[in-house]
Amino acid sequence: MNQNQSQILNERAGIGPCMDVKAHHQMLYAIQNRNQFPDGRLCVLRPDLSVIAEYIGIGNARQIEIVGNIAVITAREDGIWLFDLSEEKPLLLSHFQTVEFATGVALRGNLACISCRNYGVQLIDISDPKTPVHISLIRMGEVQSATVSGNILYCGVWGEQKVTVVDIQDPANPSILSEIPLQGRGDGVCVCKNILYAATGQHGRGLINLNDSNDPAFGNGNGVELFDISNPAKPKRINGVLFGRGYNSAIDMWEAALYGETLVVNNPDFGVYGLDPTTLEPKFQFLPPPAERTDAVAGVTAIGKDLFIATARGDLFAARGLEIGEQQPNGSEPIAMKPQPFSYQGYGAKPEVIYSGPFMVRALAETDEALALACVEGGVHLLKKDTLELACVIPTEGFAQDIKFCNGRLYVAEESSGVEIFELKKYQAKKIGQFKEDRPILQIAVSKTGAFMMCGFYAGLKMYDVKNPADIKELYSYKTKILYGNNFAAQSLEDGTMVLFCHRQGLIYSNPEQGDDRFFSIEYVRKIGVCGYGAGEGIATDGKRILYTLDGGYVLLSKEHSDPFLINNLPCHRAQNPFLGLLTLSGDRMVAVNRAVGKVYVLNVKELSSPRLIAELSTTASPYNALFLGDRILLPGGRSGLISLNVFD
Repeated sequence: MNQNQSQILNERAGIGPCMDVKAHHQMLYAIQNRNQFPDGRLCVLRPDLSVIAEYIGIGNARQIEIVGNIAVITAREDGIWLFDLSEEKPLLLSHFQTVEFATGVALRGNLACISCRNYGVQLIDISDPKTPVHISLIRMGEVQSATVSGNILYCGVWGEQKVTVVDIQDPANPSILSEIPLQGRGDGVCVCKNILYAATGQHGRGLINLNDSNDPAFGNGNGVELFDISNPAKPKRINGVLFGRGYNSAIDMWEAALYGETLVVNNPDFGVYGLDPTTLEPKFQFLPPPAERTDAVAGVTAIGKDLFIATARGDLFAARGLEIGEQQPNGSEPIAMKPQPFSYQGYGAKPEVIYSGPFMVRALAETDEALALACVEGGVHLLKKDTLELACVIPTEGFAQDIKFCNGRLYVAEESSGVEIFELKKYQAKKIGQFKEDRPILQIAVSKTGAFMMCGFYAGLKMYDVKNPADIKELYSYKTKILYGNNFAAQSLEDGTMVLFCHRQGLIYSNPEQGDDRFFSIEYVRKIGVCGYGAGEGIATDGKRILYTLDGGYVLLSKEHSDPFLINNLPCHRAQNPFLGLLTLSGDRMVAVNRAVGKVYVLNVKELSSPRLIAELSTTASPYNALFLGDRILLPGGRSGLISLNVFD
């Protein structure tokens, strides 16, 4: 075979599109997300591509890695899944919710390093794979993928176009050693013999406007770079190559892996390259079939001389008889570790963890007699409102992600298990209804009377009639580009209108209480950049006006606005220091929490046009929307537990 020419992949498994594939003990483990196979699937195949076993139900699967006989699969909003591969059929050991969308996974022994996009890398102890334990969170920007070499973690950081190098010898106290600039957006990395190989994609460094395809840097970041990391604190660039101009925003992943003396790099626009690991001269290039050229390579692995290639819209393919060798495994020796304790620094307030356990505290709701905590895998915990002592635990079918209370009913969003509705009498809960969708339900809002409920998915909204919990009816829907979660305002407008801000489609609102039979939207356009809803944004309302965080403050919006360019001329209301985050209002107080960086702000907003910061904290927690309980400010702090905020002002 002439390995210097591009070749079209033609040998396929016939299982359909895949997100990733890994070899283990002469077997192939391919993962498919719920868009590729109903409910998501882990597929076990022989090297001849015949299927021998499967496990259905891994959700929005993204990456797979294997250490020993344990496979860890990231599944974005569905967290991570751990499997025992000792037998032919994979055995599910546990399902664990990560701090945010789980994308990349790197393993070393009993340590799992999970890339959580804008929220950094979460370190998890999988010594007992049936009960993973959160250890710490390393914040560094939008991480899609990472790798471990010895005691060093190398992270491909996407938008910031860099590799962040982290010392994880003590996983509870990781420290950043250096940052390596890249020629394109960062993602997949690998390390061998003190050389770091970093795959890059999409746009080149120096892009001015993401919306300008004529910008010289637009689409010119696709390639791979080599760095000498013999001193990880002072990396030195050795070499690099660009593959060509291309931009794929739907499948934005690229990886690098070393197989013997061949560097294999996959890129959604340019397929799979085999390169000389020193000179970067090409040995081979494989592309999906011509009819599937809009396809994109999402994962690569090898057994012997054969390369196996997962494509996101096509299939699992094989390329046989290549001059490649074995991939170097990461270390498997166990690491002793303990969870990082909660800590903070800042001024104006003292946070205190008042309730915690082996679960995540994800959302709060005040009931007539209690405080209800959505504790993800721990179900719903009811605390006595006066003492905040545990009154009871309500088991839930799925992960309790969001929670609302109205007129004696508790509504719990549980991802793939839909929404469960409970009738609550003091501390006693009785299940009175449940419904499921074909996608995980990540967030909910309930109308003033409790007659209607709005549900948010990864890329859509639906409104339901929930007057009869035993017979819930879908009323209308709206397909969004992306809803990552936390997009809903905590309160509605005075007239009952429920509002949210979308990642790309601007302000969205609806009021079925007043007869609305659809969602309405206003898409805002900025002169430079995107007006959307990412990790640092938030939305709230004081009943009359809508607050949307922007440029270190907030602007005031109205559902009556119809000019999409208005956002460029609205005054931005800022305090002494810039602030961003999820917003909660109560009287003249506002709390903003920026989950991605663990920041908490408390502001006096007696005059909305002149907010005043009275407290600013940096924490190790991942705080969500605050809840005002009388004079108390309570924060769901993720794996840190329930936090009480004592403000000095």
